[in-house]
Amino acid sequence: MDAQVGLQRNSSEPLYLQIASYLRSRIIDGTFAPSAALPSEADLTALLNVSRPTVRQALRVLMEEGLIERVPGRGTFVSGGISTPTRQRTGTLAFIALEMRDTFLMRIFAGVEQVATQHNCHVILASTGNAISVEQRQLNELWEGGKIDGFILMPADSPTPHQTLRKLCQAGVPLVLVDRYFEDLEVPFVTSDNVRGGYLVTKHLLDLGHRRIGFVTRPNVYITSVAHRVQGYRQALKEAGVTYDPGLIFQSLLPYLSEIQIMGKPSSNLVDYDREAIREFLSSPNRPSAVFACNEIIALQVMGVCRELGLRIPEDIAIAGYDDDQVAPILDPPLTTVRQDPRQMGILAATMLMNLLENRPVQKRNYIPVELILRQSSGAAL
Repeated sequence: MDAQVGLQRNSSEPLYLQIASYLRSRIIDGTFAPSAALPSEADLTALLNVSRPTVRQALRVLMEEGLIERVPGRGTFVSGGISTPTRQRTGTLAFIALEMRDTFLMRIFAGVEQVATQHNCHVILASTGNAISVEQRQLNELWEGGKIDGFILMPADSPTPHQTLRKLCQAGVPLVLVDRYFEDLEVPFVTSDNVRGGYLVTKHLLDLGHRRIGFVTRPNVYITSVAHRVQGYRQALKEAGVTYDPGLIFQSLLPYLSEIQIMGKPSSNLVDYDREAIREFLSSPNRPSAVFACNEIIALQVMGVCRELGLRIPEDIAIAGYDDDQVAPILDPPLTTVRQDPRQMGILAATMLMNLLENRPVQKRNYIPVELILRQSSGAAL
């Protein structure tokens, strides 16, 4: 039974969530039909070699989702109203992302398309503009319209999953999150090892003698990919005995331009807003001696402001980025950065989705390794 369920006892994912995921998938695929009795707690405990409280936690998750119900004196049953309409496979997958305006997202898509082609599938590419309302509409229309077999989703910026996403996950819709995920949502995901990336950049700058290291991002530190970079940043500071200063976490940049409207201001002024915000941050008497930019676009903005202020890079201020976009090595000076592997991210996400469609086991939490690339912008001795 352990092999069938695929319990990973050394995984960071709790056993009760792994058991809940297995039972949920068996309900959705019809192994446990509507109104069918589930094995008793005692049977599940013996079969899975886990404690009874662990089994009860798993069952509680499914009850909260409305998938099962307990009948006093009789046992636990699949909810009578639960049914999954038979869907004819379309051979089409959907990749929904924020905006296909940078090479990071395009490289994820390239990986997704590679796997889809190997399985004779097509991919619908959709952009939400980082708007939750658009994302909800696309998810609903594509699934309810029977146009696709499953989703790969880079969710819009939000501290919590919206109701549509929750409902699709609870219904067992084949779906994989990419780049970021939600801690309270039971759904497979693939992302970079951002804790490691944040740690590597910060330790590198600390090793160069910097003690005031700014982290520059948009107002999105609730997103796991960003939050984990901050976590790695703080971990490196702690190891070096440097007190964490929340004032060095600068998130006063505007969100994605397509998300916002400022009354009376043309879009060209929005870029000016970011520049002025960074200028104020770097003009303070106690400015950071080094900046860790959350991504390459922000690193470019920071470098531009440094030139306007007459700050030499890296002599007056060190700068490091994140992504290793194609532009990073040709900047002046070339940018020290963390190299992600977005193509591999897309390959793994699509492979996971195909496994879900074929009812094969899927590892829920997947972290792609990252690598620190040293160049002149940080002052590294190369």
